[in-house]
Amino acid sequence: MAYFNTKATIGVVADPILASKSDPLHMLQMVKNLKCHPVTGVTDDEILLRARNLAHLELFCGFLPIWKGKKSPMLKYGGEPNLSLQEALGFKPASLAVRSPNLLTLDNDKESSFDFVAQRGIDFTFPTWHIRRTDKEFRFKQVFYVPDELLAELPNGSIKRTINYCDSGLDVFLSNSCYILCDGEHEKGKGRYYSPNGLDIPDLATPPKEVWDLALEIAKGEPKSKTRKRYYNTKSRKMNPCIICGRDERLWCSESDNGLIFCMNGSTFSSEREHGSLNIGDVVNGYALVKQSPTCNTFKFHEPQKRHTPIRPIRRRKALARR
Repeated sequence: MAYFNTKATIGVVADPILASKSDPLHMLQMVKNLKCHPVTGVTDDEILLRARNLAHLELFCGFLPIWKGKKSPMLKYGGEPNLSLQEALGFKPASLAVRSPNLLTLDNDKESSFDFVAQRGIDFTFPTWHIRRTDKEFRFKQVFYVPDELLAELPNGSIKRTINYCDSGLDVFLSNSCYILCDGEHEKGKGRYYSPNGLDIPDLATPPKEVWDLALEIAKGEPKSKTRKRYYNTKSRKMNPCIICGRDERLWCSESDNGLIFCMNGSTFSSEREHGSLNIGDVVNGYALVKQSPTCNTFKFHEPQKRHTPIRPIRRRKALARR
């Protein structure tokens, strides 16, 4: 059993923006040009600061654009590479969500959930990342960062979305297949998501013992997967230029450590802009197209299969020779 430093924050890099894929100033201009503002803020400085904080998450998270009046993403995301904040804003969403295998979320959906967590010794004011709504003060989420090595304590390496745990009004999830609405307008359009000062992304902390005990309790109650799925981030490197589309600016295309090439579909660079219409199996620059999506085409090194020529039995050859 691991115990945590409750004052620890992610502290991944000294200047997170240098490690992100998104340009905050360009994102500010993108947001100002949208009818709906998916990044919460009134002044330019507020929007810019929020964009910087959100871009911090690109180190271990992906973003999803959300439809206006809904909570659903504007694209399929299962099995797809993460979108950067800048790429998500390109869909002109009304709000934004984030997903990661490393984010544990306690979603207080009813006032009764506060009584439930208090009885378990959980402090719902604990200083970590809080996501709140301007229209309902007591509807908010607490988000914690769980390092990969701690995920190993969970039987399945994750927690499926658990709704209304023990009829408490508390939802709990820790999975890359779940997403967290974090910025922009609520689906009903009456309020906006925001994070208070001191309870924002830079304050993201590992869960205290009481929170982690709850996570372990829920995880142990889930059926154990026959094949344990692990959703740890695949290591990759940005390509400059991309060997498929030639992208040499705003470096979004990448190569994974298992040899896959993720060629992102942008308005200036894309595999089909460079090479014309493509179908699964087409070979480009020595790489075969193995998967297509609206945001990304995936390639792997092409290894031509050797043609197999079956050897006919001797008797059959003799019979054919007599004809």
